[in-house]
Amino acid sequence: MEHLARPMRTPSLLTLTLALLLPACGARQSPATSAPPVAVAGDAQVSAAADVPTASPWQGLGRAELSTLVRDDAHRRLTAEGGPGFDGVQRGGEAAHPEQSPELSGRRCDRLLDLAVVALANGALDEAESLVRLVRARARNRNMVFAGTTVLAEIARRRAGEDPAAQQRAIEGVLRELPRQRFGAATVVFQMYQTQAQLDARAEQTRQQMVSPETARAVLWFSEVMPGVVRARERFLAAVTAVRAELDRQPAEPEYNFRDVDLAGQRDARPVNVAVWDVGTNPDLFRAQLIENPGEAPNGQDDDHDGLVDDTHGIASDPDPAQTALFYNPGEATIRQYSPFLRGVMDLRAGMASTPAAQRVLELQRGVTDAAAARALDQRLDEVGEWAHGTHVAGIMLRGNPHARLAIFRSAWAGESRVYDQRGPTDAELDAEAANIDAIAGFINRHHVRVVNASLGFSREYVEDALRHERALYRTDADVRARAEVVQQRRRANWQRVFTACPQTLFVVAAGNSNQDVIEYGEVPASNDGATNLLVVGAVDRFGHWATFTNSNPDRVVVFDHGVEVDSLVPSGERVPLSGTSMASPNVANLAGKLAALDPALTPERLITVCLLYTSDAAD
Repeated sequence: MEHLARPMRTPSLLTLTLALLLPACGARQSPATSAPPVAVAGDAQVSAAADVPTASPWQGLGRAELSTLVRDDAHRRLTAEGGPGFDGVQRGGEAAHPEQSPELSGRRCDRLLDLAVVALANGALDEAESLVRLVRARARNRNMVFAGTTVLAEIARRRAGEDPAAQQRAIEGVLRELPRQRFGAATVVFQMYQTQAQLDARAEQTRQQMVSPETARAVLWFSEVMPGVVRARERFLAAVTAVRAELDRQPAEPEYNFRDVDLAGQRDARPVNVAVWDVGTNPDLFRAQLIENPGEAPNGQDDDHDGLVDDTHGIASDPDPAQTALFYNPGEATIRQYSPFLRGVMDLRAGMASTPAAQRVLELQRGVTDAAAARALDQRLDEVGEWAHGTHVAGIMLRGNPHARLAIFRSAWAGESRVYDQRGPTDAELDAEAANIDAIAGFINRHHVRVVNASLGFSREYVEDALRHERALYRTDADVRARAEVVQQRRRANWQRVFTACPQTLFVVAAGNSNQDVIEYGEVPASNDGATNLLVVGAVDRFGHWATFTNSNPDRVVVFDHGVEVDSLVPSGERVPLSGTSMASPNVANLAGKLAALDPALTPERLITVCLLYTSDAAD
C-alpha cells in the first residue's frame, strides 16, 4: 500500500495513512515475485463479476469471504516461499515456538502479519498476537522488530474488558515495549483516524478497485479492525500521552553529528556539473548555479541540433502540454491552499503528531467523509508534493557547494500519481519514458555531469495497486501481477541503459520508503544490478537510527544519511523540513559533488569508496 512508485516525496494523505498505518499493523502490499503469476482464491469471483457490469465485484463479500481470500492467499505464498505454510503455523509450529523459527524474510513477515490481521478481524486474539510476536522475534529487517503495535494494542484493549481505566493500562503495557526513537512513528496511527466516517470513506475507496487479497485485506482493516480503535480513541491517546511522559523523563539522547563541508572558501575547488533528476525543480531559486547550454536559446527551437528543444538548463518531459517548464506548477489556488500542509504531513511521517503543523493536517483529514472527498484531497496533496519535491532535493544537493553547476531533469512520469492516476502506463507511454531516459543520458554525456541525484523509485506493488482500478482491462489479480511485472522489467531496463550509457557519472538513488528489502522486493532502480556507478542511500533520523520508513539491504543499501526533518527550500523560496530517503540521497550526492569539485579525477567507483568511508558510522 505504500506508494513507492512515486518519487520519494511528500506523500498524499492516503499515502501517508497507509504508509504509517498498514505496515505498522501488518497489512502491506503483495510482494513482487519473479515466478509466473498464478491464479489466487477470489479470481473466479472477480471474473464472474466482470461479466455483470451493473454489479459490484464486492457484492456479497463480507468478513468471512474476505478473511478466506486473504488467508488462502497467505497460505499459498507462505508455502511457495518455503517453510511451513498456514496450517503449520496454526498447529503450533513457528508461532508457538518463535525461538525455533529461522530468520524471517520480509515477504514471510508480510504474510504472517496478514494472518494476524485476519485473526484480529475475526476475534482470534491469541492467534493474532502469536503471529505478531513471531515476526518481532525473527524478522530479518530490523524495523520489523517494531511491527504490529496497532494490532497488539487493540488486542490488549479487547482483553481488558469494558473498564476504560483497565483498557488504558493494557494499551500502555504494549506501548512500553517501544524504544523512544520508535515511539512516535509507531503511535501516530492512533491520531490519524478520528471518526467512523473516515474509515468508511477509505473502505469505499478500496472497493472501487478489483477484489484481490491486497484490497480485501485493506477492507478488513478499515471495516473490522480500526473501528474498535476509533471508538476507544480517547483511551489510546491517553495511553500514548502517559508512556510518552515516561520516555521524556529519560536522559536526553545525543544527536548524531552529521559532518558537513563548506566549499565556499575553497580556492582550489573546480566547477563541477551535477543534476537533480526528479519531478520538477524551480530554476529561479538556483539561477546563479544553473548549467548553461551555450548552443541553445529558449525560443522553441533545437538550436544546437541535439534533438532537444530549449534544453538550456536541462530537460523537461510531461504529457501535459501546459506543463513544459522545469518544475510542475499545479496552479496558484492549489499551492496557496495546500502547500501549508507540507510540513505537517512530514511531521506525521516522522512520528510527530503533536506539532501544530501535524494537527492542521489531522483536522484536514477529519473533513474526509466519503471516497470522492478522499480522492480529491489525495490528488491536491500529491500535486503540491510534486511541486515541492525536486526543489527541496536540489537545495540539499547544492548546500555549501558554490562550485556546483545544476542541470534539472524533470520526468513527470516518475511521479506516477498525476500522470497515471488510478491506471498503469500503456506500452506507448513506456516507450516515451524510455525516450526521455535516453535524452537525459545524452545531456549527461554532452555536458559532463559528474553526479546525478535521483530520489525516484518504482515498486511493483504500487503499479499493481494502480492497475486494480482498471477492472475493464484486467479480469483477475493474476492479470494485474503479470502486467505489473512487464512494467517493472521495462523500467529496470531503462535505468540500466542510462547507467551503462553514462559510465563517468555517479548516480545517487534513494532506497525508498516502504520499509522493505530493495532486492527482495525488486525496487527499481534501487535493486538494479551490475552498475558500478550506482549508489543507493537509506535514511536515518537525527540520532543516527534507521528511519522507521527506510528501505534497506545489507549488500545494496550500504550508506545511510540524514533523512528525517531535513531543512531545505520549496519553490516559493520558503524553507520547510521534509522527511524521506528522498532527503537522505541528496545529502550523499552533496558530498559526492564536493569531492568531485576538489578532485575532478575521481571516478564514480572512487567517489563511492570515499563516500562510504566518510559516512560509515552514520547509522545505528
